[in-house]
Amino acid sequence: MDVDSEIVLRLADPAARASVLTADALLAIGSVAYELDPALVTDPVTATFERFDLAVTLDPHASAMAQFRRTGEPVPWEVAASWDTGQAPLAAADAVWAGEIVVRAAVLDGTIVAVTAEQSGVDDPVALDATLRMSPPERDPVPAPVSLPVLVAFLVAGAAPSPRELLRATPAARLGAARYPVAAVPAGLPVRRFDRVVCWVVPGTAFDDPGWPGAQSDSTPEQRRADRLRSARSWLAGQGVAVITTTETP
Repeated sequence: MDVDSEIVLRLADPAARASVLTADALLAIGSVAYELDPALVTDPVTATFERFDLAVTLDPHASAMAQFRRTGEPVPWEVAASWDTGQAPLAAADAVWAGEIVVRAAVLDGTIVAVTAEQSGVDDPVALDATLRMSPPERDPVPAPVSLPVLVAFLVAGAAPSPRELLRATPAARLGAARYPVAAVPAGLPVRRFDRVVCWVVPGTAFDDPGWPGAQSDSTPEQRRADRLRSARSWLAGQGVAVITTTETP
């Protein structure tokens, strides 16, 4: 079986989905959709799947609207129509997921108990002396889970993914997800950057290709792969694109 078909089947199976959408993968998606600092997010990152559709296509229907007005009539007539184009629907995304990413963020619990200020002269700077009391590490508050609504369109690539083809397919994938309603973000949660995220799912070995920028030439092959992935994620995030990698199943 080819690699991309295997990944799609793993996404389709609820029991195998976690092997693709790992905690790190979910955090990568959430960090694109929301203003999240990954350094403050603690494990486990989990998800809920309210809807997970496969082989999402673009609507093959066309529509048109016209207005007619008789002389002297203040209100025009409106006529709308839609019809099937007769063409096969175009592929949009390998899957679309509507649900939530559940994260837990660390909370720094500190209290300022005293502040003093001294100034010896008019032109001298003010010296501040503050005393802070921090709770012991073992008594830090347990991070509360936060559910972040997400709508994600997946594009799955095989052993040798073409970035150019993935970039060209991304607008169609986002358009394919446009017919899905976007859940509102409850008050108090991080700011949402993108209503609909496109997620590239590629094998981790894809970033062994030196054509991906961002690697240091004097590092190990594993570090160069990680550097290329980190670089790709940073500039694709601004386009509303998340990148997650997979490993081949034994």
